[in-house]
Amino acid sequence: MKIKINFIPHKDHLFTTLGHWAYDEWELNIWVSDEICWQNKVLVIAHELIEVAVCINEGITTEECDKFDALFESEYDAGIWTKDIEAGYDKRCPYRKGHIWGGRFERLVCWILGGDWKKLNAECNELMLTGKLNKERI
Repeated sequence: MKIKINFIPHKDHLFTTLGHWAYDEWELNIWVSDEICWQNKVLVIAHELIEVAVCINEGITTEECDKFDALFESEYDAGIWTKDIEAGYDKRCPYRKGHIWGGRFERLVCWILGGDWKKLNAECNELMLTGKLNKERI
C-alpha cells in the first residue's frame, strides 16, 4: 500500500478537521491543514496514521467513517455541537478507538519533540473555530 501525505488549505477539508484520511487496498491518503506549524503537522500525521491503522486492523472502512463524519457535520450545522468538540470522541463514532489512541500517540510525539502541548493545541483550536490563524501570536 502506498501512503501519500497531502498538505491542503484548511478550508478544503471535507469535514471540520485538521487531518483526514481515506484508504483502499492500494493507497492511503492523509490530508493535513497546511496552515499549522511543522510540529502540529507531525502530530496530526502521527494521529491520523494510528487512527487509520486501527480502522484497517478492525475492518472499518473509509466509507463508514466518512458517513459518520457527514452526520456529525450536520450536527455541527444544527448547533448540536460546537466546532471544538471532536467527532472522534462520540460513542457512535466507528473510528473512536483509533481516535483515542491517535490522540495519546500525538501527545507522546509532542513530548518527544519537546513541544508545548498547550501552545500547539491552542493553534489547532484557533484554526478549527475560526478557519484562520493569528500568526503574530504563534
